[in-house]
Amino acid sequence: MLYLHNRKGFGDFAKPLSYRSYVSYVIEPSYNLHQELGLLKTTISGQKLTEDMTFRNFFSGRILWDEAMAGNAFEWCMNNPGGVIVGLVGADHVKYEKGITGRFQRLARDQCNSVSVLLNPTLIDTRPSGSVSSYANAASSSYPDQITLQLRYLKDDVDSSIQDVRSLPSSTGGVLSLADYIVISNSRNLA
Repeated sequence: MLYLHNRKGFGDFAKPLSYRSYVSYVIEPSYNLHQELGLLKTTISGQKLTEDMTFRNFFSGRILWDEAMAGNAFEWCMNNPGGVIVGLVGADHVKYEKGITGRFQRLARDQCNSVSVLLNPTLIDTRPSGSVSSYANAASSSYPDQITLQLRYLKDDVDSSIQDVRSLPSSTGGVLSLADYIVISNSRNLA
């Protein structure tokens, strides 16, 4: 299995400020959840650790996983012109096109099409860790009006520690959409 199809592209993918916002909104909360659940004392290969895996190791494994999945999907698409491949992955690997989806698009560069679909997102999926505790029913997709469908990130020269400056529209470097398509079903209406 080839993990990195393009080393330079792999490194460059994480350089923009938008990627740092993605890490803060998606990967750090995922690490915190894994830590709370006690899942950081075992590696993906089953090796037992005496202490929790560091964020650096978790992050490195995560981006390597995303890159390998994107690279193998791209390789399959190149070897199967006109074929359709479907990858069923966790929401964090799809959000804001900074996981598998964005990495695939970087490799494919118009040679293969890609569409991301996020199923039943919740408020927890779309807000940073610790910011949803004041919302009732945050874990339910029955309240789509509370879901943030895009991630705003700041320009490089904006001091993010100053709340008043952070909230100014002129401080925005851009926005990342949550996914190409959002599908929300209400299980109470399903037969």
